[in-house]
Amino acid sequence: MLTKLKILIVEDNQSDADLLKRELKKAGLDFIAEIVQTRISFERALVNFNPDIILSDYSLPSFDAVTAFRIKQNKNAHIPFIIVSGVIGEENAVELIKDGVTDYVSKAKLFTVSTKINRALSDTAIRNEKNIIDGNLKIQQQELLKSNGLLIQQKAKVKAINLELSKLNLELEERVANRTKALAESEYRFRNMIETIPQIAWTNTTKGKVIFYNQRWYDYTGLNNKQTQLAGFNFVIHSDDLQNSIVSFSAILKTKKGGEFQTRGKGADGLYRWHLIRLMPILDEGGEMHLWVGTATDIEELRILQQQKDDFISIASHELKTPITTLKASLQLLDRLKDKSASPTLAKLIVQANKSMEKVNVLVDDLLNASMANNGQLHINQQQFILADVITESCQNVRVQAEYNLITIGDLSLKVNADPIRIEQIIVNFVNNAIKYASNSKHITISIEKQGIMAKVSVIDQGAGIAKEKLPYLFDRYFRAEDRETNYNGLGLGLYICAEIIKKHNGKIGVDSVVGKGSTFWFILPLA
Repeated sequence: MLTKLKILIVEDNQSDADLLKRELKKAGLDFIAEIVQTRISFERALVNFNPDIILSDYSLPSFDAVTAFRIKQNKNAHIPFIIVSGVIGEENAVELIKDGVTDYVSKAKLFTVSTKINRALSDTAIRNEKNIIDGNLKIQQQELLKSNGLLIQQKAKVKAINLELSKLNLELEERVANRTKALAESEYRFRNMIETIPQIAWTNTTKGKVIFYNQRWYDYTGLNNKQTQLAGFNFVIHSDDLQNSIVSFSAILKTKKGGEFQTRGKGADGLYRWHLIRLMPILDEGGEMHLWVGTATDIEELRILQQQKDDFISIASHELKTPITTLKASLQLLDRLKDKSASPTLAKLIVQANKSMEKVNVLVDDLLNASMANNGQLHINQQQFILADVITESCQNVRVQAEYNLITIGDLSLKVNADPIRIEQIIVNFVNNAIKYASNSKHITISIEKQGIMAKVSVIDQGAGIAKEKLPYLFDRYFRAEDRETNYNGLGLGLYICAEIIKKHNGKIGVDSVVGKGSTFWFILPLA
């Protein structure tokens, strides 16, 4: 009759113990279990319960697996001892196995525990059998001394026993080799994980000495291993940031919580980029720091976006404050002159107030349109209309002032299917830019031409032109083509909104410019 397997479980969490027992039953093991939480109950169970195998959590409030294993080794070294834990870590598990612990099972992989129990029991049975055989061998050797007549028979038995021992030794050597291979594969997986993350990563000792860099470090810095060992961080970090970085790095190493700081690192191209440095400790079972893992995340673009946001807020505040200040002054003067209806200043103040209000209105519209474009909520109401009519209407104010010679040429009968209000917004923006940035050019030409199934509208000025390096960025949000000859900067949203409007129409937008000869801003729309 087979006896039930006796399993001693060292676990302070009843739920985890129940889960472990369910997993063992699911695997088909026929067993009885006793659960203990303290050293006293563990020592008592070793004597009274006499377990076949021990399954122990790594860390308990008043007890731990290392202590339990040492107690077991003193009097019951033959009993297999398996650690079942979710916090031990690969390196700690390897060290314990080297010390004699039978095996290790992660709580996240309890489905493997039955296999490892069977293997441990099998190994124990083999060792017990080997001990028995060794004992028999000693007895047989003694009998050989007593009876020379049985020498041939005893030699045959010894030969058979030796053959069995050789087989057992080969099996044990194979198992050791397999375990060594598993440990090597575990280390390879850790290194591979470090290599697959997009950040620069490294590990350093508690004293700060770096012992491993991933490939991202060498790709970014352009240094080889020898150069890295000689120079390391001191070569890569910007000289203005080096002292603060050393202080921050040292301060983090004195804690057990990790930390982060920002610094500039030089790449293989010689350019410095901002990085966020993070350091996190790896603690052993006693809570002592064993190693530090560090990463460096490229935040250059994030810093640029933050700076653009700050610049935009500053510019928007200035642009809004100027017309509001003028409007406030005009209203104060109007209030003083309200009872003097015949005053010639009254009309001028009203005109000035209206101009200031219009500037505020344009700035607010730009902000709203930019927000809608950014969120994909820029609405388009398409209808058929003649391009020349919308152009004439949108430029009426410029023609009335008679300061600029504005002419429209080309095919004045072309019809498109678009939103006339939005197209007028683009024409006004193009013409206003020609006036503001090419103020010395009094001739502005608007060209309408047919290109296959598309209509192209171009606004041409004869101003100073735009530098070639600025052209790719003119339609980017917040970009401002600053001009030393003018005081007008704007919010950097007008051309961005124009580009979003044309994109909604499935058209194209662009600019051609030559310094000293002028600029041509154009867009293309599908014909009606």
